[in-house]
Amino acid sequence: MSLVLIIFLDGSAAFGADLTPKQRPKGAPPQPTTLQEAPQPPSTEMGAILGQAPELTPRHQDYGIVHVAQNPTPPPAPQPAPQPAPQPVAQTVVVADPMVHAELDRLATEIQAMRKDIPKKPDPKKTWSTPKIGGRVFMDSINILNQSSDGLPVPLSDTNPGYDGRNFWGFREARLAVTGSAYEFLDYKLELGFEGTGADAINFKDVFLGINAVPLFGYVRIGNQYVEDGGSEVCNGSTNYTFTEMPAPAGDQFTARRLGISSRHLFARDRGRLFLGTYGAREVAVTRQRIDSNQGYMLNTRLTYAPLFKNDGKHMFLYGGYYNFTDPARGDNPRYVRIRPGGYNLGMDNAFGAGTTIATTSVHKAGFETVYQNGAFCLQTDFYLRHFSDAFTSGENATLYGGFVMGRYFLTRGAYRKYNLENAAWSSVAVDNPILLSERGAYNFIQGSGVWEVAVYYGFLNNDDFEDISPYGTDHEIGLALNWYWNPQLKWAINYIHQVMNITIDGNKVKPNTNVLGLSCRFHW
Repeated sequence: MSLVLIIFLDGSAAFGADLTPKQRPKGAPPQPTTLQEAPQPPSTEMGAILGQAPELTPRHQDYGIVHVAQNPTPPPAPQPAPQPAPQPVAQTVVVADPMVHAELDRLATEIQAMRKDIPKKPDPKKTWSTPKIGGRVFMDSINILNQSSDGLPVPLSDTNPGYDGRNFWGFREARLAVTGSAYEFLDYKLELGFEGTGADAINFKDVFLGINAVPLFGYVRIGNQYVEDGGSEVCNGSTNYTFTEMPAPAGDQFTARRLGISSRHLFARDRGRLFLGTYGAREVAVTRQRIDSNQGYMLNTRLTYAPLFKNDGKHMFLYGGYYNFTDPARGDNPRYVRIRPGGYNLGMDNAFGAGTTIATTSVHKAGFETVYQNGAFCLQTDFYLRHFSDAFTSGENATLYGGFVMGRYFLTRGAYRKYNLENAAWSSVAVDNPILLSERGAYNFIQGSGVWEVAVYYGFLNNDDFEDISPYGTDHEIGLALNWYWNPQLKWAINYIHQVMNITIDGNKVKPNTNVLGLSCRFHW
């Protein structure tokens, strides 16, 4: 207990008391200090002072003496409100639904396609890219196995059913190319060939400017370029031929390059392709120009669609058609009907009307192609007909038709040829184990096996309508190939071509035949 003594000015006194925590009952709240009267001492003046204290008067209250407290206790802190207990969360087991996953994959594909259509803001800093240097070198050896002893061409006749021609050894193609892009939507190519002689020593090949994202037309190309009046094997360029040349006779009816303008448009998730082109009727590869009041013109279209296409064409099925119309602008414009074994240009211009001028007012060509590839195996076809209006001196119409069926198989496991849907043509061979040089200590070793491929084709052509030229008739051809790819850019090849004709020459029917053996080393970069 604590005591407090207070003495007032009038001599009265009062004291207060409070219970300490030790004296307070357990759990009892602190009691406020109250004034108590002091006991009256029996004697002395101080005793009168310490005697019973008078009651508090208003005068005392004026001095503020109402309560006297010792160690006051603060009020208890407010307690937080009790929180409700968390409720249990219900858990649902989700079972995978294949249909849901398929729908999500479809939507993801559509979103990805929509993103491609979103226009990007051009970057003014990206102007002309650094040009890339490319090229190709083809070294061939072509041997006519049943040629004459002097190696010179011998005219066909009923007394000479053999089909003789010159052998060839040299550079089949030697080219340099510069390619590049600009401003994110332009591309260009300048390719020169050095395989000719004389005036043809240096000639233009692919020389064009490409423009991307043109409204309605997609990709537009202006310049010297391929006319797509053939199928995938014919339009893919010589670097990707399965055989060292296009399978004849389809390849010999191919227009090759012309100066003009073309466009290609992709649709159906880039699996469909429409090609349109218009060109001059005559070549400018050597002369670079045509100065003539009657230039003539050519219209060309090709439509392809691939309902099945996976892994860059490893598993694919494609079909399509093409059409070409040519107005030579004058009747004496040369239109050749040429058939060379395996497409080889061996100086055998004495056969099957080669080099014969056909006077005609217009030429129509239409064809159909299919491609099926399942991994290492591929089967493709290309059939066409070509119609000449008001042909020859008699002014009659004439039609020839032909085509080929080709199959190939990669002996190396996992190998296949890629396909480019944008160009509707073949691309490089997938080589997983290329031949490389390996260093082991002080010695160098060759490692890798490359890719081995075998191929076969059958081709035919019929020009029985061409009785005004000699010879005329039918041609049948079988080709075999063995290819060894060291890498996607280097190929060694062996080709064997057997050609049988059933033709009429000088009024006599003959059946000449030719056997050709070709060896080739080809590389490009």
